[in-house]
Amino acid sequence: MDDRENSLETITQDHDVSLGFQGTTKEVVDRYTHCILCGANLHFTHSTDFGRNLTQETSKCPECGIRVSQVVHRLQ
Repeated sequence: MDDRENSLETITQDHDVSLGFQGTTKEVVDRYTHCILCGANLHFTHSTDFGRNLTQETSKCPECGIRVSQVVHRLQ
């Protein structure tokens, strides 16, 4: 294995590139609802476009002030 493959393996182990869907249910929920930098509870806002059947979810840390994620969900 060359250095590039080793560094990619390290990155995937250190930073969960599988979107954090591994572990117990409590671990997954904690990763989704807490800031990765400071551990504070994230604040979520949702904006729904019923014409396009989409909801945009944005999470922001009130302590750090960073926007942690922005996800678009399709409504059924």
